[in-house]
Amino acid sequence: MAEEYSFPPYGEEVLKMLEKFGGTKMETYKGKDIRPLWDLKGGPILWSYKYLYSAPKLEKIAITVQSFKDKLMCYTTIIWPDDHHALPVFSAFWAESEKGSYFILDFYPTADTICDIPYMEKYLDPLEDLWLEGKKYYPVVSTRDPNWFRVMISPYYINADFHPSDKTHQDRLLKLVLDYLKVYHSLWEKDEPRDPAYMQYLIKRREAMRWNMKEKDPGGIMMEHAVGHELAELGLEALF
Repeated sequence: MAEEYSFPPYGEEVLKMLEKFGGTKMETYKGKDIRPLWDLKGGPILWSYKYLYSAPKLEKIAITVQSFKDKLMCYTTIIWPDDHHALPVFSAFWAESEKGSYFILDFYPTADTICDIPYMEKYLDPLEDLWLEGKKYYPVVSTRDPNWFRVMISPYYINADFHPSDKTHQDRLLKLVLDYLKVYHSLWEKDEPRDPAYMQYLIKRREAMRWNMKEKDPGGIMMEHAVGHELAELGLEALF
């Protein structure tokens, strides 16, 4: 008899991993009260939460879990470094349903890695073995990704776009997220502030990523229909 489908414990497992950063849960962000995002529902969204955490060396850690009619779950985790550290941007997104999954996982480099090979060696090469393991199962990159997104990703981008879903896929994808997070945490532990002159370009690139994600995120329109313009804008601001 086939095993009954259920959703993976993404939120519980990722939140446990995020505790390693010693973050503090934020109630405000850029002067705005973000507590309404802790329990947000409307339209097809039966329940959801978006939490932000502050931590040393980071601007913020954001995690979102959303249930769409208990038929589709959307999970997002993104970690933004502060202006003094050259860490990449950790990003994981996973839309999961019994019918299928769409999954992205990466460290978006804040440097131009062909011009700055030492950056790639320090911050991205530690992903090599994990990436090779992931690509054994998900070798094909989806054509869903727009061009502005494709120029942002690293050589260690993992993408999965398949149907249907099952526990084997769920366990494999969740393990990839947690393993990438472990690498990010190890980089974060050792990272030191960089020279302000070096950071100028990295900050510029990081802010360009942020602007494009905020302005072009396809989920923004869906959220606006579900919870209204004000809360949708607050959610995008908090995430990106």
